[in-house]
Amino acid sequence: MQNNLDSERRALTFDLYGGLLNFKLIPHFVGQVARERNISPELAEFYFSLYMDRMMYSQDFVTYRDLLAMVMKYLDMELNTNIFSPNANELYLLHNDLKPHHDVLPVLMALRDKGYELFLMANSNIQLVQNYYDRLLGLFSDKTVLVADEVRCYMPKIDFFRFASTKFKLRSADDHFHVASDYFHDIVPASRMQWLTAYINRSKTGEMKGAEPSVTLTNMTELEEGMTRAHQRILEEERAAQEREMAVARAKEEQAEAEARQKAVQAAVQQQQMNQMYAQKQMYQKAGLHEGNQYFVPQNEKDRILSEKMRNMSPTKARALAKARERALANARLREGGKGGF
Repeated sequence: MQNNLDSERRALTFDLYGGLLNFKLIPHFVGQVARERNISPELAEFYFSLYMDRMMYSQDFVTYRDLLAMVMKYLDMELNTNIFSPNANELYLLHNDLKPHHDVLPVLMALRDKGYELFLMANSNIQLVQNYYDRLLGLFSDKTVLVADEVRCYMPKIDFFRFASTKFKLRSADDHFHVASDYFHDIVPASRMQWLTAYINRSKTGEMKGAEPSVTLTNMTELEEGMTRAHQRILEEERAAQEREMAVARAKEEQAEAEARQKAVQAAVQQQQMNQMYAQKQMYQKAGLHEGNQYFVPQNEKDRILSEKMRNMSPTKARALAKARERALANARLREGGKGGF
């Protein structure tokens, strides 16, 4: 399949924990600590995730190592134990054992070879992330990585994404894809930034209305084809929107033309009426008729006064009066004619 992004910058930002590295080892360790003391591992893992999110949303930033220590203290508080805090340092060191998902490295190498720019975003510190460089085949460096300790906040805070946009020189909202497997920490805030997003749905969750990813995939292997598919759909939507705008514009033009034609017809009718009125006026004047009296020529002063009154009467009343006057004149002529016959 031909890649439609060839004419544009091809940049990708990746979430580290969960997106590239399998993070399940960390909550699993917390569950194992709980299991050894006959505490529900599921409950311990639930509170661990809960307080990780709460601490990341905290107004006062703490480094990633201190964040883990505080989360373990909260676990002791919630479960009324003293077993988690002593394991905070081991939990931190365990991060060095995280490995990439099986589908990550081949895809990253292929993308690099095709000219994609690869960037990394991590809710972590640079010391831990540097330990992953070799594990990620040297595809990332300090210049292409952004960590929480550098930004002084954690994802999903929008400031993290704004800082990434500046550091990685992402020129516009749609010149790259953000690739992640965490909906809450990545897809939702990236959607707020109006970034294109590729959701690697490893946990098989649903999607949130209003924050849908540009493309949803089951694994990284489908990433390039999925991005191309998403880009094509976006272009089709843009073309459809342009066609709708053009159709609306054409409809407005046709309406304006129809209104103009209607006004022209009305103006022509009005002009014709005015011409007819003027012609009638001229005809009446030539015939010696008073304007507004189409039925008889005044014969005397009485007729003239009557004709003037008719000008202020309704057409129906004036017409009736004029006809009555015309009949009277006709009868008068008949009578005069009869007299002349004797």
